[in-house]
Amino acid sequence: MNVPADALRVIEFLMQKTPTMIAYWDQDLRCRYANGAYRTWFGVEPENMIGTTLMDLLGPELFALNERFARGALAGVEQTFERVVPGPDGVRRNSLAKYMPDIQNGVVQGFVVTVTEITQLKQLEEALARETAMRKDIEQRAQELSDLLVERSEMLDVLAHEVRQPLNNASAALQSAQAVLVTIAPSGLTQRLERAQSVLQQVRSSIDNTLAAASLLAGPGKINRIDMDIDTFVHVCIQDLGEADQLRVRVDRQTATRTASMDLGLMRLALRNLLLNAVRHSPPDTPIVVRLADSDDPLALLIDVIDQGTGFDPQVLAHLFERGAQGRHSHGGRGLGLYLVHRILEMHGGQTSLLQQSAAGSTVRMILPPQEDE
Repeated sequence: MNVPADALRVIEFLMQKTPTMIAYWDQDLRCRYANGAYRTWFGVEPENMIGTTLMDLLGPELFALNERFARGALAGVEQTFERVVPGPDGVRRNSLAKYMPDIQNGVVQGFVVTVTEITQLKQLEEALARETAMRKDIEQRAQELSDLLVERSEMLDVLAHEVRQPLNNASAALQSAQAVLVTIAPSGLTQRLERAQSVLQQVRSSIDNTLAAASLLAGPGKINRIDMDIDTFVHVCIQDLGEADQLRVRVDRQTATRTASMDLGLMRLALRNLLLNAVRHSPPDTPIVVRLADSDDPLALLIDVIDQGTGFDPQVLAHLFERGAQGRHSHGGRGLGLYLVHRILEMHGGQTSLLQQSAAGSTVRMILPPQEDE
């Protein structure tokens, strides 16, 4: 077949310019053709390679590695393998080599060599392998952390039960003693009993807040919302207060809504925290109001807790609902109460805000929206 001279010139131009090494080695492993890529890879001019043996080009060590592939090609079997080729510029190039037999009339005359640099591909593969190993390590550590969190939660539950039950028993004993002594004992004694009840209530509240904070910080799952009778909910929260404090709370119902969707345990903790906060920061003889109202924009139930205390310290107003925020009248707490109120309403898709703040009292609002359809 006659190939036009122009076509041969274009073919030769392409062969010399391609970055892939292309060469032809005969049965004696002598070079019969090499393109310009060998100048880059081996520092040898292509024309100087003609007649050179494969051993001369590669050197003893590299030839020993490649010889079996060359013999395989001369046996008529195409060879494909990877190799690191050290270059004259000190660069070690990852390569993919193919030895393709030239078979004419059933006889192998030699073989064509193509060697393509795959250094970047190998680097990407190594980076991917490191990333995969790192991801597996992170997943393993995440699982270990999850197991530790579960174990911590179980231990906290055990601790809570072991501590709460004696506190409940002590509270019940104090209430019984107070009921018996109220008519026969000096007022000072009954006041001491009331003080003891208040201390127990603070301890129970601190335990509940600490456990709730630990659970929320560990990453809460879905909350368990149910349709709850609003009056019953408020009554239960008021009953969590001491007997004397219960008498101070008045409910101002400004809504005809009867039920609301909520996680009862979490919302009970939220409202109880607001009530306890109002009790602690307002004079004993002043009322505390729980106002229930509706909101159209956004559609929600509004629960306001109103007291006649001295208000919050100005220094904490900007961080009122953040974890650890405490004023000068913190009663030795850890700044968890209002933080938990905020997080619980956030988990319900709502929010908490300081509606009014003055020396004549404060109003904290909880906005509880209806449950979104899933």
